[in-house]
Amino acid sequence: MKNYLSRVDKRILKVIRDIGRAADRQGLRAYIVGGIVRDIILGRKNLDIDIVVEGPAIPFAQSVAKAAGAKITTYPQFGTATLHWPFGLRIDFVAARQETYPHPGALPHVHAGTLRDDLFRRDFTINAMAVCLNCDRWGQLVDEFGGLQDLQEKKIRVLHGQSFVDDPTRILRAVRFEQRLDFQIEPLTLGFLTEALRPVG
Repeated sequence: MKNYLSRVDKRILKVIRDIGRAADRQGLRAYIVGGIVRDIILGRKNLDIDIVVEGPAIPFAQSVAKAAGAKITTYPQFGTATLHWPFGLRIDFVAARQETYPHPGALPHVHAGTLRDDLFRRDFTINAMAVCLNCDRWGQLVDEFGGLQDLQEKKIRVLHGQSFVDDPTRILRAVRFEQRLDFQIEPLTLGFLTEALRPVG
């Protein structure tokens, strides 16, 4: 099984290895998710790391901060925490969650969920991958929605047909990723985007 953490900077690798061990000690599952996974695969530098925990994120982040001597800011209203290391590393901790939208463009209702739920709420398949930090699956890729293939084929693809309706800011992000990564918005996603831009009525 390929270890997707083998090319990570040594300082970052030590930090996330320690986080994985802390998760094991506390009986939690922990994953790096989103843009950092994409950038690791693409070989791009990224010091902003998101970690999803299947369990309470703030107490876990507090224990990591205490052990590492990192600065921590907690956001109890969102159940998240951010840790800062002196060499510029930033890690956001969040509990796995699912989102439902009461109507198009509304703020989502957030509920506790699984890792798969958390990945499904993301904008594009290339940002909906995770890498496990636990010892038993250290460095293993979790790719539920074909993000790795889309990365290899340089495609921007949404996870479902209502993606742009639920969150119109994803339209701008699609264009930004297309330009920044030199990717293409795949045809079905482009159709969803065009439909979302049509005036109502």
